[in-house]
Amino acid sequence: MKNKLAAFELYTQKTGVIIGLIATFFSSLFLIAALISKEFRFHDFETIAIPSLIAEFVYGIVLSFMILKNKETYIHLTPFLILNWFIGCFSLNILVPIFHDLQIWVYLATLFFCLSNFFIYSKSDENRSRSVSFFINGLSFGIILYFAIYLIPIMPFSFMAIIILGLGFYGLVPALVLVIHLITMARYLNRNKNYTLAFGAGFLVVLLSLTFFAIGLRIESNKIVQSAAINSFDQNENLPRYISISQNLKPNFFNEILLKKDIVYIPLHDLFSFNRFGSFSTKQFNEEKIHNPFISVAYLFCKDLNIHNDDKINILKSNFDKRLETEEQLWSGKSLFTKTIKEDVKLYPDAHLAYTEVTMKSACPEDTWRDQEAIYSFQLPEGSVATSLSLWVNGVERKGVLTTKEKAKAAYNQIVGVESRDPSLMQWKEGNKVVVRVFPINARTPRTFKCGFTTPLKVEDNQMKYQSLSIKGPNISNAETISRIQSVGSTKIETSKDFERNKGHYINQSKGLDHWEAYMPLTKASNSFAWKNKVYEVKNIQKTTVPFTPSEIILDLNSSWTTKQIESYVNLNKTNLFVFINDEKKEINKDNFRALALEFEDLHYSLLPLYKMAKNSLIVTKCGTFSANFEELEDCNYLKRIKTETKPKNLKVINISSDINPFWQTVKEQKYVDYFQTSLRNSLELIDKKQFVLFKTAPNAVNIEAANIVITENPQTNIPKKSGPDHIYRMYAFGKVLEEQVKIQNDTLVQNQYVDLAKDANIVTPISSLIVLETDEDYKNNGIEKNVDTLGNASVNNDGAVPEPHEWLMIILGSTILFFYYRKHKKQTI
Repeated sequence: MKNKLAAFELYTQKTGVIIGLIATFFSSLFLIAALISKEFRFHDFETIAIPSLIAEFVYGIVLSFMILKNKETYIHLTPFLILNWFIGCFSLNILVPIFHDLQIWVYLATLFFCLSNFFIYSKSDENRSRSVSFFINGLSFGIILYFAIYLIPIMPFSFMAIIILGLGFYGLVPALVLVIHLITMARYLNRNKNYTLAFGAGFLVVLLSLTFFAIGLRIESNKIVQSAAINSFDQNENLPRYISISQNLKPNFFNEILLKKDIVYIPLHDLFSFNRFGSFSTKQFNEEKIHNPFISVAYLFCKDLNIHNDDKINILKSNFDKRLETEEQLWSGKSLFTKTIKEDVKLYPDAHLAYTEVTMKSACPEDTWRDQEAIYSFQLPEGSVATSLSLWVNGVERKGVLTTKEKAKAAYNQIVGVESRDPSLMQWKEGNKVVVRVFPINARTPRTFKCGFTTPLKVEDNQMKYQSLSIKGPNISNAETISRIQSVGSTKIETSKDFERNKGHYINQSKGLDHWEAYMPLTKASNSFAWKNKVYEVKNIQKTTVPFTPSEIILDLNSSWTTKQIESYVNLNKTNLFVFINDEKKEINKDNFRALALEFEDLHYSLLPLYKMAKNSLIVTKCGTFSANFEELEDCNYLKRIKTETKPKNLKVINISSDINPFWQTVKEQKYVDYFQTSLRNSLELIDKKQFVLFKTAPNAVNIEAANIVITENPQTNIPKKSGPDHIYRMYAFGKVLEEQVKIQNDTLVQNQYVDLAKDANIVTPISSLIVLETDEDYKNNGIEKNVDTLGNASVNNDGAVPEPHEWLMIILGSTILFFYYRKHKKQTI
């Protein structure tokens, strides 16, 4: 160590070294400040790169002149010259983004290249340390080579810019460094084979890594192109072209990179034709553009997918769950992070329901001054509904107001996009999702918001299960999280996460947001809630097995089916067993089922033409977790025919998987088919006995199958024996809105009727949203009326029934009588 310090001290005594260190230190400081400003969108401060650029330009010219004039005296300063040239290049790139957003490893690789030059260009005889330097230099040399090749098309402009401004010189820097370095390295490598081996080993590591990565990417690109070409012969005219690609695309690391070409990752488009901007997209994708040289080079060895960017985004949404990234965002939320999460869960075992209240604090780094918009996505368990929203404004909690989704969105866009003031918006999304938006957030005003969700307790294996919410949003992984479970009544609770008993509740403190579950013994559903002269009773759902002889049995095959599972149905010896291949029905039997199974080995989800099925058909499906949803199919003829031609066919569906994808979820919710989830064994038994299981329905009832309960509405004839939570009515109202989606979409009067129902229960649905505005005046200006005589926002502290108007009168009269009786009794005592 002493020898190294002595060597450094000796080095600093050489001519020009101290000046070089000072110049490098200050220019690096300015560059880092400019990069931070760019990262956190302090665009007004990015000009801090200009002093660095000027200083580097002057220092580079002077030093270059000195080296050329007196080589022997100043040659040891060549590494300083190269390092400062690149600092100048990166400073200029902030102001004129030739390389767009480079990833941090690019800057580090360039730094290691420049630092290793100090050891290589010195006349030291320390072979071991110099060999390491040659290895590092070989590892990082590829990035210099990339820069030089990338800038070849702009070199003519750089020469012209030198004459006009002088700054065009930086476009030539990588090429100049490449020439200087190759000449120098040739001299050193010829002298010592160890140096050659070390440099070659470093460069070979990068080359092999790039080769393996490019091969993996090329294999996947070939699969996509080949699949698209084959499927183009049997293109379903009712569906968008990208759907066949999406159905046959397995989500993996390489496929995601391929689909993000031009959208996130910047490719080397026709290097010598100046077409570097790729194709454009009409859809928003909220990920920063990235210039990753490793990926850009690998793209050169891949076939062009020939997929429009809008279609790529749709595939990313359906296959990679990137729907949050495509949400309309009016302001950036790049530097946001989630500071704290409070997860408060209340269980109602007698009602088979739970209420989850999530309070989150979203913040920015202290050096962020621009307003930002936070968008969170909540993936809810099946059958759940959002029932409350609050935003803290100036330290005061303001509760959400429920209105139509159109009014809520218009108000939010006006206030955020034009007036730049405080709102929060909660919207329903297809596939059991809710999206919450919060604005504005900056370093001075971190925002706290709270949302509540009523969820069914899933009945499974003779027990009830609570499933935690899955939340996506700004950097949740480092949030300080506290979770609490409380239960109405004495119920034994077991959890998959470590909770400690504390003051009658279960408490857990952790970092980030883990998925967890809580289990309770299955109890008989028995509870009720009174509201506006109606009683909403919870009882166990009633199944009935009905005779059903299907006209056809359709196996909805995909890659998740095993040959044995297919064989189980074939062995039933049914003559009316079919599959759909390329939108055409084909019989499946013992002779051909193995061959037909191969046709589906790459199909990850299907979109059956339900409108082509014969009446009274039975469909047996095995769902995965992803698919296109109704929203993404909105403009195609396929969905139009599903909506208009499916219901009259009386189709039955058996799902032998515990999962359900977005497509089947919506088909089930909107009652296009009768749906039943069961095991493979039970499904075979039902088919063999020519039966089907239906859940009993009634106009005044809503089935919540996941919780194995039915909620019925009846006139209130007397005071209920047991007063349950208001969540019972909220779940009933939500079920009614979902059931009548088809009517609502086609009839404005019906829509208004169900908007009123949603307001009454304060629930977020496909036709209603919750919004918080800063002032009461804001509600008036946007035509939003505050809800009167409704349940209002749900709360973890509010369990029981809300008194009816006549009950309020009785309470007031009773209190008044007691008050006067107390006064009179007190006087008599005195």
